Amino acid sequence: YGYVFLERIYNRIGLSRFMQAYQSKVKCQYNLNDILKLLVFSRCLNPGSKKKAYEGKGNYFFEFSDFKLDDIYKSLDYLATIKDDLTLAMHEGITETYGRDCTLVFYDVTNYYFESDETSELRQRGVSKEKKKTGIIQMGLFIDRNGIPITYELFPGHTNDLSTMKPILEKIKKQYNLGKITIIADKGNNSGKNLDYIDKQNDHYIISQKIRQRGNQLADIVLDQEDYITNSTGTFKYKTVEREREIKENGKVLSTIKEHLLCFWSLKEERYQHGKRGLLDEKIDKFMNDPSLLNASNTFGVKKYFKKTTYDKTTGEVVKTKNNYTFDREKYERDIALDGYYAIVTNDLELTPFEIIDHYRQLSVIEDSFRVTKTDLEGRPVYVWTDNHIKGHFLTCFIALTLYRLLQLETNNAFSVNRLKEALNSAVTMRLSKGVYILPNTSDTFKSISEKYDLNYKYIRYETLKTKLNNILHNN
Repeated sequence: YGYVFLERIYNRIGLSRFMQAYQSKVKCQYNLNDILKLLVFSRCLNPGSKKKAYEGKGNYFFEFSDFKLDDIYKSLDYLATIKDDLTLAMHEGITETYGRDCTLVFYDVTNYYFESDETSELRQRGVSKEKKKTGIIQMGLFIDRNGIPITYELFPGHTNDLSTMKPILEKIKKQYNLGKITIIADKGNNSGKNLDYIDKQNDHYIISQKIRQRGNQLADIVLDQEDYITNSTGTFKYKTVEREREIKENGKVLSTIKEHLLCFWSLKEERYQHGKRGLLDEKIDKFMNDPSLLNASNTFGVKKYFKKTTYDKTTGEVVKTKNNYTFDREKYERDIALDGYYAIVTNDLELTPFEIIDHYRQLSVIEDSFRVTKTDLEGRPVYVWTDNHIKGHFLTCFIALTLYRLLQLETNNAFSVNRLKEALNSAVTMRLSKGVYILPNTSDTFKSISEKYDLNYKYIRYETLKTKLNNILHNN
């Protein structure tokens, strides 16, 4: 019965109302709202296949309407078609009920893998975060400053991260009435087209900047020690450089953005990056002695320091028959010097350096949302195959994540999603005799969630428990 706390939020943000209105417009013989609730609550509590969700439908205190396993799969086609309208309705319900602060919004992209080698329009081979060689699907996600999801979009697995932000931004700026926003994102979304679009919408961006792959000009700015301000312990320093960024396309300047480049260094990060390199010198020596090993090496930080040349080792004459490598010592030493340094750019010239850093660090909330979706909600691997079923699957994952985030908000973010999941699963009841049920001990976390609803019973009559759970469902 612990799921009623999720169902309460589900109803509170208008999902039941939306689904009932949609049901009245389509010819469907089964209850779409009940199926969506079953898929979402099972994703929240006991994630698994659609078949597993169906087999567990009798474990919930309040009975679902009658439907078949095939109906669940058919319902995914309906869910795929209403994703945009449903997520907008969720946003409006959250804004009305909880309040929504979208002055800062966070964006990131991740991907989810499949166990099958088959491909489709969405399921394509690409660069997998988990190094999988099967098909993947890309998801771009926007969340607000409280960690509550706003919306998401799915892209084929071979889509470049840089091209995902603008389509979602265009959509939510038109439909979601967010007003003036500041977008926080990592360097994987830092492109001239993205920043130009944001700036032309009179919005702001705070986005990290690649240093090592932007040529020596940016690296020289970062490594120039003039104007750095260092803290009293010498463990952190920063400087701000005002510059104009030219946005170009096919060599032609489209626009110019005035922005601040914030450069900062920390001793902790330098030590971390040094450690991440591991035995890099030893590896470099090994590959210098036997460059042929480079062809099979994916070792961190090695290949990029070798330039491929074609020449005869004895005469030095350039030939076309043998590949050789020379070590780029200048690049290696430059990278070592850049360890510990980061750069962030923003077109909000009013922010102080520490406000920029503080805003950017909050990007971790979206990284945690992806972790929750992949682990606690077991959003991957994906076991459905058609594109519409894939879309329906991820809609249920998105709703499940949103319900948990709102439950966290209601409990003052005192508990992780994993703690909440364990707590809700601890709330079970068993029939002891006719009309009498036993409530075994629940977790301390569940007691914190339910303390105002008077569920502290060892034995309880069915009608009493039903009344109390109904009171939770309809408590606003």
